[in-house]
Amino acid sequence: MTTKLTLSIDEEKVKKIKRYTKAKGISVSKFLEQQIDTVTTPKAKKNLNIEFLKGAFGKEPESFDWKKEKTERLIKKYVK
Repeated sequence: MTTKLTLSIDEEKVKKIKRYTKAKGISVSKFLEQQIDTVTTPKAKKNLNIEFLKGAFGKEPESFDWKKEKTERLIKKYVK
């Protein structure tokens, strides 16, 4: 279901958006719907696969503790 909406927007911005949407071949209404969907739809969390980077920077020492290193760096960064 569609409904009408009245907006108050600067005249120059209206001209810009009309030129933009005309060049893209869509209506101003469709463009605004797309923008609203973009900013209101939660983004899916990307599952980063960084396994291929393993070993790219050399081999870490056997006793290396990632959690400890991360914790120390975060403390150093945020706790003053």
